[in-house]
Amino acid sequence: MKYKLIASDMDGTLVNDRSELTERTKSTIRKAVAAGVLFVTATGRPLSNVQIVNELFEKDMPFIVFNGAAAYMGKSEKLLFERFLEFDLTKEAFDIGQKLGLAQIVWTGPRLWANRNCEATAIYHGYCKGLDLSITTDLAEIKDEVKGISKVLWIEDPAKVKELSVEMNKHFNGKLKCVSSMPHFLEFISNDAGKGTALEEIGKIFNINKSEMIAIGDSYNDICMLKYAGFGVAMENAPEDIKELCDYVTLSNNNNGVAAVIEEFVL
Repeated sequence: MKYKLIASDMDGTLVNDRSELTERTKSTIRKAVAAGVLFVTATGRPLSNVQIVNELFEKDMPFIVFNGAAAYMGKSEKLLFERFLEFDLTKEAFDIGQKLGLAQIVWTGPRLWANRNCEATAIYHGYCKGLDLSITTDLAEIKDEVKGISKVLWIEDPAKVKELSVEMNKHFNGKLKCVSSMPHFLEFISNDAGKGTALEEIGKIFNINKSEMIAIGDSYNDICMLKYAGFGVAMENAPEDIKELCDYVTLSNNNNGVAAVIEEFVL
């Protein structure tokens, strides 16, 4: 099989635990792109925080952001795909977070909001280079001001995030997607969004069948992408249940796992 597209999660997959791209990984990705492969980064991050990958390319490459709520071309920033949360469900998730006293982040397209100024929201804001942070304690106040809400993110201790994930998936009962992209993040996105859905849309745009795609990931927010692609690859550092649903397990993110996949199955 000649693969035409590689989709890779970013944190815990493409970058190491120090959020670095190794020289081997950079070189391997560039070789794949030079050979005509489309390289798609699929992340929970915003577009403003993927430049470490975007700067590798001379060509315009697609980026799936907000865990699949949107997709853009990296250089031109052309919007390829966007799915907003249904407002009433969004407000319900936000209000529950308020009652629980959680630090929250709200993305309205490329605009960033928080429910309060605190250490947790300040650290998150630090990841989002060049973006202003506005404060809102009631989403009804901003409903008419924004185009739509891409995602709501709760910030909490990892053990609590696991507990809340179970509770919220039960509470919303499939009305929206509730996923964890990082141990201390719980994110709410539209049912019409997701890395797999965004990847399908990119495939249509570039005329690439899912059988011609490799997807690589390490966490539960990657599952729909790993299942959609013709060849799903789990990182060695992924949980065992994610490894079990994939076609192949590569090396860890600290040991050039993405590069190893590209070298073996593409180059």
